[in-house]
Amino acid sequence: MKKRGISRRKFLIGSAVGGASLAASSYLNFDAWAANEKASENVKVTPTLCDGCGNWCAIKVYTRGDRVWKAEGIPIAGNNLGRVCAKGHALLHEVYNKDRVKSPLKRVGPNKFEPISWEQAYKEIGAKLQSIKETNGPESLFLLQYPEGNADLCQRFMNALGSPNVFSHASTCFLPRNIGWWVTTGSAKPEHDLAHSRFVVFLGRNIGAGLRLRQLCDLSKAKDRGAHFVTIDPRFSEVAAFSHDWVRIKPGTDLALMLALANVLIQENLYQKDYVNQYTEGFTEWAEQTKQYTTEWAEQKTGVPKEIIRKLAHNLAEAAPRAFIHRGYHGALGTQYKNSFQLVRAVACVNGLLGNFNQRGGMYDPPKVKLGKLDPQKFPKTPELEGPMVDGSGDPDRYPITPMGLGITHAIPELAIVGKLKAGFVYHNNPLRTCPNPARVIEGYKKLDLLVSFDYVLSETASLSHYILPESYYLERDDVVHTNHCYDSHQVAIRQAVIKPLYDTKPMVVILTELAKHVGIGNYFNFTLEEYNRAALAPLGVTLERLKKEGVIDLGGKWEPGPPHFKTPSGKLEFVSSTLKDLNLPAMPEWEEPLVEPDQKNPHSFRLIHGKQAHHTHARTINQEYLKEITLLNDMTRVWIHPDRAKQLGIKDGDCMTISNEVGKGRARAMLTEGIHRDCVFLPSGYGVYSRNLKTAFGFGLSYNDFLPTYFDPMLGHCMSNEIVVRIEKTPA
Repeated sequence: MKKRGISRRKFLIGSAVGGASLAASSYLNFDAWAANEKASENVKVTPTLCDGCGNWCAIKVYTRGDRVWKAEGIPIAGNNLGRVCAKGHALLHEVYNKDRVKSPLKRVGPNKFEPISWEQAYKEIGAKLQSIKETNGPESLFLLQYPEGNADLCQRFMNALGSPNVFSHASTCFLPRNIGWWVTTGSAKPEHDLAHSRFVVFLGRNIGAGLRLRQLCDLSKAKDRGAHFVTIDPRFSEVAAFSHDWVRIKPGTDLALMLALANVLIQENLYQKDYVNQYTEGFTEWAEQTKQYTTEWAEQKTGVPKEIIRKLAHNLAEAAPRAFIHRGYHGALGTQYKNSFQLVRAVACVNGLLGNFNQRGGMYDPPKVKLGKLDPQKFPKTPELEGPMVDGSGDPDRYPITPMGLGITHAIPELAIVGKLKAGFVYHNNPLRTCPNPARVIEGYKKLDLLVSFDYVLSETASLSHYILPESYYLERDDVVHTNHCYDSHQVAIRQAVIKPLYDTKPMVVILTELAKHVGIGNYFNFTLEEYNRAALAPLGVTLERLKKEGVIDLGGKWEPGPPHFKTPSGKLEFVSSTLKDLNLPAMPEWEEPLVEPDQKNPHSFRLIHGKQAHHTHARTINQEYLKEITLLNDMTRVWIHPDRAKQLGIKDGDCMTISNEVGKGRARAMLTEGIHRDCVFLPSGYGVYSRNLKTAFGFGLSYNDFLPTYFDPMLGHCMSNEIVVRIEKTPA
């Protein structure tokens, strides 16, 4: 199998030039902060957890005197194995960011704020919230958060208020991935024994940019051992550069390729028969279903030659069970297309045919640590709320398999416009930038009678909020015990303060505890963070003192291969999902067309796709000045376009292009490359900040959300963020 239309050598040369210029330029002095400080020999090392993305890598932060100095990774941590990425290093500097919110703020006019005391903020928010709750009921309240870290405390806060409306960013990120794997295997996020694999397919998953440092380490080990990697993507991504083969597929057609792989594996008797017979359910129906999905049919849909599809199936079969198709994240298997949920189901089923679950070099359900709970005799439990959520999550007649606690984030503006939501809290999230169709999002959030943000900068959402209660930066606070590092063994970790807060800010647990007293639920927050964490650790035989000293503790119980156990209703991998069947939903993966298609007769018509860059995590890192310099030095906000399509439009490399559709309009410079499918253009994600209070990032680049209509997938309600068709034209000089 050969890559089509691009030289890897050429790609690597281009990357090297960028890297050299970065190293040689010394454009910014990373020691600048120290220039005004007298060097201190009082060096202290504190283990904690990074906040650069959802991996929460375990790090040791060095301080000199009262200044943050540097960070190193903690070697035993399951997610990062001692490594720290560019984001992790750069975010150390964020604690000194001049854009930080330095005290509670009250908005007194459009983009005008006045500092207020914490007590005034609590009193005014409490009184307003109580009034809204009495008038409209607790179901008119919501909280939107990032579903990690202090998420359980936020859920407790909303349960105590009597509202089931706790949202996360799932509907704009990973929702189909988690639900598709869950209904098929019983595990929402299976892991990979990547280091011992022999053949791996990355289906739109780019672990070279959507970073998981552990997986990059394991990828390197596997390559040294002779493993073979194939990347299937419309774009020549970072992981494609590391792979042996790149298959340039038509965007939105990955499902057709998976169905055809299943066809070949079954019809040519290449699947793991004993495994399928013993550990799967519904094979006969699945085999009959896939007969129609021939390689010839898939070639028409995907643009991938049938010979390549067939060879890919044979390569997977030859390496099975030490072969797998990566479980994915946002790209392809996330909230991208109308058929993404079916795609995830198909990927899980093809992996089932390979017999790789709980096998060496295959996939597995990662170990989980069960933390302890507060003693209900001392600390009252909050009421159990049955739901459904106001957006229909958990409602049998609307979105029955969209979990409560995740919800459909981008439905919040619509619900506010029609008056179903009246007040909300936003924590570790920025929906005004990360949800589709910003004009509509702004309109909706403006309808709220009360909006409170817990943020350390004035993001787009915070800038529209009535109150900003600044949480201390992650280097300044203690958080709850964390279990995210259970990659292949049981581990607990903790985030703790490295330095004292620089400003009048507080940890989230303190803010919730104090606010709870003013909204009539103080009895549910009658504990300290220390009591909460000691209760969490009690079943594990680990003291809080030891965890704070070591940062990460490995509790053993390392994963080992063996007979699989699937946490599905049947106890087997379900080609025919009993959960979906009971709900009268399509129980087997089947072909479904993408929602929209570019006009093949119109040279200006393209699908717009997007993806991460390794040095950014969407809106979370975009205002960091050192990371911005990486972007500038490497000219990384350009939009990728195929040279043949660009030539038709008179566009040359570096030219300014106008991008437009019914939702938005913007301009970006062109990057001509054969590393992109002809049908689409690629826009790097994370840029397009429009909050003037984020001075580093304001007005820099574009966001795909500026062109994404407000969609709700009929099965889960996700946003279908690659269902965008835009018009591209050269911007007049």
